[in-house]
Amino acid sequence: MKQRNLVALLHLIEVPGLGPARIRFLVRAFGNPADVFEASLRDLCRVDGIDLKVARNIARYESTSFAENQLAKAGKFGVRIISLWDAEYPVLLKKIYDPPVLLFVQGRFGDPDEDSVAIVGARMTTPYGRKVAKDLSEHLAAAGLTIVSGFARGIDTVAHQAAVSVSGRTIAVLGNGLDVTYPPENRKLLPMIKDKGCFVSEFPLGTKPEAGNFPRRNRIISGLSHGTIVVEAGTRSGALLTALNAVDQNREVFAVPGRLTDQKSVGCLRLIRHGAIPVENPEQILDILNPKLTYPAKPVQKELKLDLTKEETIVYSKLSDEPKHVDEIVEETKLNPSSVLTLLLSLELKGGVTQLSGKHFVKT
Repeated sequence: MKQRNLVALLHLIEVPGLGPARIRFLVRAFGNPADVFEASLRDLCRVDGIDLKVARNIARYESTSFAENQLAKAGKFGVRIISLWDAEYPVLLKKIYDPPVLLFVQGRFGDPDEDSVAIVGARMTTPYGRKVAKDLSEHLAAAGLTIVSGFARGIDTVAHQAAVSVSGRTIAVLGNGLDVTYPPENRKLLPMIKDKGCFVSEFPLGTKPEAGNFPRRNRIISGLSHGTIVVEAGTRSGALLTALNAVDQNREVFAVPGRLTDQKSVGCLRLIRHGAIPVENPEQILDILNPKLTYPAKPVQKELKLDLTKEETIVYSKLSDEPKHVDEIVEETKLNPSSVLTLLLSLELKGGVTQLSGKHFVKT
């Protein structure tokens, strides 16, 4: 998009009463954003969704330094501003009901990202949820899918980290400006995601992470993706809003089953009752999504060859995907506690066991 029109779009998002839908109607009516500010009140009111009050807001708008400041900040932080009318705007996102008219992008962004899947979930997670999110993200990223999530604490962070760990691509969709790091503890992920994917936001640079921004962000997470996988969700989880957006956008919705008594599984079980696909394994997800992909993905079988001693084999045989406390392992193996801890450490170093919080262990 020409600089003149990009500046006009930046000014339009500053006009009171104008959202993405009304801006799209205006650009469609007048041909380009710059001509909107040249239109008469009568012509403005002829556009769908534009009443006299909004038309007067446009006519009275006085150019500020907002656009110039945004462009200067974008240059400083290595951010590109992409409009809905640019060729590099994501095709999947363009198809949703209410696509953003501007995207602020930091990092690598390209055609491979059209084959994307979203993984979202609760901020307060369980060891089970973190393990499932990690396994799904690693497997799907290794198969060639871009992992999309919201950079929030919990499941989102696990999904981003896991994708990067297998040299896969990931997109973090933010509910704030790209020059604002939120949550702050994820600062360490910034260089990894910029190298292996990108950050995306519809919010201008400098925007703080206010609560009202995140429901709007969620439609972009699902809109960039062929399907949304909800790993854990409570009764009021934002992940449920992302799943509902996916339904509205005619995209697939997957939900990870959990324990009936686990409050973190309430949202997922509700989604399954209402038609979401219960997740059984990554291959099932690939089978369902493959017909929609530009580059069909192939499952990647990870082989783990362990050279175990007799005692390591005894301990390893007592472990599963479910977290097990060290005391249970001691009781089941009949070995002394210090030996069990030593064997678990050895198994962890060999890549066969993962230690979770509270001295719980799971088989890798």
